[in-house]
Amino acid sequence: DKLEVKVEKMKDENVASMITLSEESRRMQEMMKMYGMSGMDPSMFGTNATLILNAKHPLVQYILKNGENDNTSLFCEQLYDLAKLQHAPLDADAMTKFVARSNDIMMLLTK
Repeated sequence: DKLEVKVEKMKDENVASMITLSEESRRMQEMMKMYGMSGMDPSMFGTNATLILNAKHPLVQYILKNGENDNTSLFCEQLYDLAKLQHAPLDADAMTKFVARSNDIMMLLTK
């Protein structure tokens, strides 16, 4: 993935991550929906997406503070998928991984 990642302070402290699309990518997606091409993968046209992590959110602060450890990649993947879900449903494979990862995170809470 050629994903640009930024860490910024957002107004809402409850939002950990979000994805913004370039104007060109957003218009391409709208056009695909309008012409009934919603089954096609919009990424084939090159999506210019930016993952924005909220510097005020405790989970993002944990990731920045702890760097690479056992849980960091788990949390990063989860934040990315949660941000992607704001735009569109995940494909079947990504949804399976998301559910499995969610279960792993909940198991961490029991320890």
